[in-house]
Amino acid sequence: MSFDFYIAADRPIPEIKPRGQEILTVGDMIRMNVPDGPVPWKEMDENSKVLCFDPAVSNPFLIEDASYALEIMSDYTDLNHMYTVSVSDMNRANYLYNYVMTLDEEINLEIWHLWNGYDYEDEIISRKHLSRSALVLSDFEAPLNESWCIAIKS
Repeated sequence: MSFDFYIAADRPIPEIKPRGQEILTVGDMIRMNVPDGPVPWKEMDENSKVLCFDPAVSNPFLIEDASYALEIMSDYTDLNHMYTVSVSDMNRANYLYNYVMTLDEEINLEIWHLWNGYDYEDEIISRKHLSRSALVLSDFEAPLNESWCIAIKS
């Protein structure tokens, strides 16, 4: 079981896609003189695809369309644009706060942190109602071991 982050919004919001990842072939890796991994490149099919990851340019904060979650979230929200959020625990509040503050002030949204993997219908979900003009960084410093929602109205 784990927790999932969702953002529900009353209109589309910008997605933040992964960076620092590229798909290359084994042949590319050989031509670029990339050091061998556990299996030497020359022992692999030259056309096999390899996911390369550069942590120096990677993005620890991702927001992607999650329209598949509309049905799941319909018990919790009336907002009809759903996104999944992937963020590291380190600086989580800072990433969420900075992202929300870049959005159009007229957008109403909810940030959800919910259990995934068991029936949580009886669980109490704490909910904060905040206005965008009054937001501060500490509003996003919610616990990671419980379900909650931050509802932000324009």
